[in-house]
Amino acid sequence: MQKIITLNNNVRLLLNGHETFSEVKNALTHAERSINLEYFSFHDDETGNAIKNILMERARKGVTVRMILDAAGSWRLGNRFKRELKDSGINLQIFMPLTIRNINHGVIHRDHRKIITVDGRTGFLGGFNIGDVYLRQWRDTHLKIDGDAVSELDKIFFGMWNKITGSDLNHDSYSFTEDLNHNVPARIIAGGKGNGEFRAVADEYVRIITSAKKRIWITTPYFVPDRKFLNALYLASRNNVDVRIIIPSWSNHPLVSWASQSYIDLLLRNGIKIFVYRDRFIHAKTLIADSHVASVGTANLDSLSFEINYEVQAFVYSTRLVRELEEVFIKDLNNCTEEIIENRKNRPFISRIKACIGRLLSSYL
Repeated sequence: MQKIITLNNNVRLLLNGHETFSEVKNALTHAERSINLEYFSFHDDETGNAIKNILMERARKGVTVRMILDAAGSWRLGNRFKRELKDSGINLQIFMPLTIRNINHGVIHRDHRKIITVDGRTGFLGGFNIGDVYLRQWRDTHLKIDGDAVSELDKIFFGMWNKITGSDLNHDSYSFTEDLNHNVPARIIAGGKGNGEFRAVADEYVRIITSAKKRIWITTPYFVPDRKFLNALYLASRNNVDVRIIIPSWSNHPLVSWASQSYIDLLLRNGIKIFVYRDRFIHAKTLIADSHVASVGTANLDSLSFEINYEVQAFVYSTRLVRELEEVFIKDLNNCTEEIIENRKNRPFISRIKACIGRLLSSYL
């Protein structure tokens, strides 16, 4: 898939569930032609039902609504919920159903994307899945995009749609003729198997990190990097780049958290600063490079996101957005404890054992 840079875009940063879902609901409510939604996790709760009801209302009004939900991420959705969607005229597809046929390669091979496009004009992507838990317990980051980059999101959506359905649909074509306020350059990169997407997000990360001159600030909920990514971080640090990484203090996947701990000493010895977020679970997947590149999307820094799952990441070339993310990063640091190499020597023995177990199993995480 081409990784073109689109120029005619407005990009808005969304930093909490209330703001994100409010913007999503507003965009969906005003849809006139089409809604395309591709999500890893969709919950049958107040937030999920509010969005479901808007989607059904739009479908009954003649808007073409297509949905892709990952079978594992959305496994709690019952048949009633899915039937209501379909009965309203929504075309719902499930990625990699959890069947015996798919069990060998489908358990960890998932569609981890979070994409919404409306009328080919407005799009959303980022860390937020759809559910009540993202309103209170998680700190996340999302993007709203108006402009030509939405066409790239639609291309990614229809690539998956055609893969699942066996059809050959093209994305909804729409070209902006109006002059947008910021004209922000943006590149949308899809990660996953096929169509030249394999390791695309990871390779772009490495390219940006090795090209940085002043700073690389990263926030990630899961940190189990491969050797190529680690080497890029080490090289940047040796070139006097300020490399900082925020990780959570706890995880909804304990083994991943254990594995992350096994990398911290190496990172610290190579001059990389690690900060542990002590408030809610931090689920944002962001990167800031120098003063001109910001990245927000769905990809974690682990082998699942780099080489197995389907992901989507926006790379935005905007000093304004970088400044906004820098402010967010600094604010998050206020809720963090910095890791110090001397302090880690006194870690409990059980913590060291867990880190070793996590590292041994990291290739399976």
